[in-house]
Amino acid sequence: MNILIVGTGYVGLATGIALAKKGHKVRFYDKDKEKIKLLKKGKLFFFEPLLQEALKEFTKNQNVFFFDNLKEALENIEIVFVCVGTPILKDGRTNSKDIEKAIKEIKKYATKDLVVAIKSTINPKVYTSIKNILASSKFHLSVNPEFLREGSALNDSLNPSRIVIGTENEYAKKILDKLYAPFEAPKIFTDPMSAILTKYASNAFLAMKISFINEIANLSDRIGANIDDIALGTGLDPRIGKDYLKAGIGFGGSCLPKDTKNMVKYAKEIGIRLDLINSVNKINERQYKVVIEKLQKHLVSLKSRTIAIFGLSFKGDTDDLRNSISLKIIKDLEKEGAILRLHDYLAFKKAKKIINNAFISDIPYFVAEGSEAIVIATDWKEYSHLDWEKIRKLMKGNLIIDGRNILDKDLLKKIGFVYEGIGRK
Repeated sequence: MNILIVGTGYVGLATGIALAKKGHKVRFYDKDKEKIKLLKKGKLFFFEPLLQEALKEFTKNQNVFFFDNLKEALENIEIVFVCVGTPILKDGRTNSKDIEKAIKEIKKYATKDLVVAIKSTINPKVYTSIKNILASSKFHLSVNPEFLREGSALNDSLNPSRIVIGTENEYAKKILDKLYAPFEAPKIFTDPMSAILTKYASNAFLAMKISFINEIANLSDRIGANIDDIALGTGLDPRIGKDYLKAGIGFGGSCLPKDTKNMVKYAKEIGIRLDLINSVNKINERQYKVVIEKLQKHLVSLKSRTIAIFGLSFKGDTDDLRNSISLKIIKDLEKEGAILRLHDYLAFKKAKKIINNAFISDIPYFVAEGSEAIVIATDWKEYSHLDWEKIRKLMKGNLIIDGRNILDKDLLKKIGFVYEGIGRK
């Protein structure tokens, strides 16, 4: 099939490359000409494991094509996947400006019947707006939400846990069923509103599990219990499951915080209270402060104290700083007058553009030098393999705040560190 992907972020590129791997001809469109120039050279403008290599492969094989002109990109296309970003405004409402503009342009330039599949995360209000814009027999509208994780976006696209297709249009259902035939995953055909809520409900539930285990971790800290054992004992219950029961300093990124806040805001607008999900957000918004409290417990005043932050991206294996918990910690430490030294393997370049008063490097040993405390803020697996004896000698102090519970606490204590995890005995 001839497919067009509108939007070249994590979702758009991972979706398109996965479809190309299944033998489809895929075009990508983005209004950003600089992004398209990079992509034509086979270069990503963000980091995503496996995707860079796959992009180069398909660019060389002429299986994918890139356009900055939507009219040209739409020629002879059968299916358009809309993967435009839908950020939220400060009050929690969806900023639908970009996606509605993209839909209007698709309507303007389409010359034949077209299946339009919305992969962007939208609420029912935005869907209704899109439906009204495409109120024509020429357009066959569907909602096809994505369930990708940054760091494994391509693998998740190639091996989805489920495929949800929400449409009231039989032609769209038939075409999308055919498109996804090579994928070994359960297909759920439903109405558009149910597809929309499936996406929101999935992210809200994952966020709930994270906030739940973080609350238990805070209780565990107070009474001297061990959250690792608690999470294991709880997660082995098949009704609960072990995934997303990793205690820490909260979730960030572009999906969970955005979707849960937007869900609460939209529900409030139509007269529904989502108290549980609202509580999940509140728990997450304050969870990072346990780092500040633990630092103050040991250092008392943080003014003029040299503190190293290991990890700036919102999670390991990405350079994405959106809604990063690290940035919240940094902001609070700046207010306290701390001297900051910051490390990240990938996001250090982006961090240098937005953080001025700090030493920033991609070499952890440089960052550790002279610090009185180190905070592990991102779950980079590489941190557990560092030479911590060397780091201990480089440091001025000996305090470790393991905000992601990824280090060997017994080993660190033997070396001479004062170790604090989240809910760890």
